[in-house]
Amino acid sequence: MQTIRWEVMIVCLLLVQLSTAQNTLGLLSYDFSESVGGYTLIYPDRQSTTYLLDECGQVVHRWEDDAIARPGPVAYLLPDGRLLRAKLFGPLFTEPSFGAGGAGGVIELVSWDNEVEWTYVVADTFQRQHHDVHYMPNGNILILAYDRYFTEDIVRNGFDTVSYSQRALWSEKVMEVDPLTDSIVWEWRLWDHLVQDYDSTQLNYGVVAESPGKVNINYQEYTFTRDDWIHANSLDYNEELDQIMISARNMNEIWIIDHSTTTAEAATSNGGNSGRGGELLWRWGSPHAYDQGTLDEQLLFSSHDAQWIDDFVDLGYEYYGQVAIFNNFIDYVPVDGRSYGQIISPVWDEETQSYAMANDRFLPTDFSETIVHPDTAKNFSTAASSIQIIEDGHVIMTAGRQGRTFELDETGEVVWEYLTPLRNGQAMPQGLTLNLSDNFTFRSSRYPRDYAAFTDRDLTPQGYLETNPNEAFCSVVTTAEVPGTANFRVFPNPTADAFFVDVPVGYPATQLRIFDQLGRLQRELAVSGPSRVVIDGLAPGLYLLRMAADGRVVRLIVR
Repeated sequence: MQTIRWEVMIVCLLLVQLSTAQNTLGLLSYDFSESVGGYTLIYPDRQSTTYLLDECGQVVHRWEDDAIARPGPVAYLLPDGRLLRAKLFGPLFTEPSFGAGGAGGVIELVSWDNEVEWTYVVADTFQRQHHDVHYMPNGNILILAYDRYFTEDIVRNGFDTVSYSQRALWSEKVMEVDPLTDSIVWEWRLWDHLVQDYDSTQLNYGVVAESPGKVNINYQEYTFTRDDWIHANSLDYNEELDQIMISARNMNEIWIIDHSTTTAEAATSNGGNSGRGGELLWRWGSPHAYDQGTLDEQLLFSSHDAQWIDDFVDLGYEYYGQVAIFNNFIDYVPVDGRSYGQIISPVWDEETQSYAMANDRFLPTDFSETIVHPDTAKNFSTAASSIQIIEDGHVIMTAGRQGRTFELDETGEVVWEYLTPLRNGQAMPQGLTLNLSDNFTFRSSRYPRDYAAFTDRDLTPQGYLETNPNEAFCSVVTTAEVPGTANFRVFPNPTADAFFVDVPVGYPATQLRIFDQLGRLQRELAVSGPSRVVIDGLAPGLYLLRMAADGRVVRLIVR
C-alpha cells in the first residue's frame, strides 16, 4: 500500500501543466520538465513583506516588517541567507526628505529569522536612496541615491533656466558603505562629470559631442520638466572588471563607471584602471544624449534593470558576461505598447582598458538578442520591471505594472508564469481578475534550489498568497507524506548525463532510490554521510531522488 501511495504522489507531482484558464492569479502555468525550477523572491508594492515562493507559488519563507513600511523598492537574498532590502519608512528619517517614484531611504540587512542586523538611512534634504542597492563581494553595500542641487549650483554649472523651469535638480550618486563601520568608503557623483554648451561664462562649458564621458546638464528627453533629472533605476557590479553599471532611465541610456578609482579620483577625469577617473567609460541606448545621433536612432526607452549576465549562468552560455536589460516603452502608446528583454554586447578592450567606439559612438550598433513573451501584451509595462538570465539561457522577466513574472526557456516558450495575487497589498481570492497596477511588482529574482542560502533551511510550503487557492492546480509532495526538506545536494541539475549527489555529515546509512516520471524505480544504492556519489546513464526525463531513511526528496531533470 505504501509503495502504491508513493507512486501516486509522484504522478500527482508530474501533473502540474494544467490549463491556464483555471487560475486568474497566483500560479498560471508550470511546465516542470522544462523549467529550471528554484525559488522566486518578490517584494510587491504597497505592503511590507518580502516573499520566497516555490515553483507552485506557495510561500516557503517570508520576511515581515512594520505594517507601515513600504518597498524601496528592492530586496535580495544573500548566499548566507540574509535579506538585503531597501525600504520606505518615515519614522527613521530624522530630517525633512524628498523623493519620487522608487524612493526608499532605508537599507537593511535582515537575518533568515527576520531579525534586523543592520540599518542605514540615506534620506534628508540633500540625498535619498532610491530604486536599487547592491551587495558587493567584499561585504560592502552599493547605494544609488539622489543628489540634490539648488538654483545657485545648477546655474553655476551651466543649467539653462530660460528653457527649463526647474530651480533644483536631483542628480545621481553611488555610495559604497561598510556595514561594519557605517562609513562611506567610496563615492561617485555624476555632478563632477558635467558638460554644457549653453553658457561660456559658467562651469563645464565645452563641446558635448567631444565629451562622451560627461553628461550634458541641459539634456532632457522627456517632454515635461521635473527635478528628478536622471531617474536612474538600477545598479550592478562586475568584480572581474571592477566596474559599476547604472540604468539612467530619463536619459534612455546605460552607463558604466570605473570603481577602481579612489573617491578623490572618481571626482576627476584621471585615475583608476582605465585612467579616466569617474567619467563614463561606456554609455549606450541614445547617442543623441551626447550629440552623436538623432532621436530616431534611439534604442532604449525608459529601461530598467541593466545588469551583467553573470549570476547563476552557465559559463558556456553564449552571452555570459554581456548586458541584459528590460526595455520598457519601445512604442510610445499607452495601449498595445511593446516591452522587450534585450541583450547588448559591449566591446571591451583589455589592453587599452576601454570600450570600443566607431564613428564616435560606443559599440555595439544594435542588440545581440531580443526576448519576449509569446503573447507580447503580457510583456508590456510602462514602468518598473526586471530581467534575469539563468542557467543555459532561460529568462525570468517581470512586467512590473502587470505584476506578472514568467520564465521562458531557450526557445522562448513559457515554462512558468505567476501573477502577484495582491490588490494594493491585500491578498485577493483565486478567480478574481486584477486591474493594471493593482499588484505592482517592481522586480523579482529566481534562486536555484542549490543556492547556498537554502542549505539546512526549512523550506516547507506554508500556503499560498492568494485566498481560496486552487490547491489541486499544482500538486506537491507535502511534508505529511515526505517529512522535512531536502538536505542532500544534487548537481548539476538539470544535467546532460552524469550528476553528483552530496550526502552531508551526519546523514544515516540509507537507500537512495531514483524514480522516473511514472513512479518506476530506476536505481537503488546504499549511501551515508559524508560522501559524494556520481551517477550516470539515466535517459532524458524527470526523476525524483528519495532518501529512504526520512523521505527527503530532490527533483532531477536529465536533458
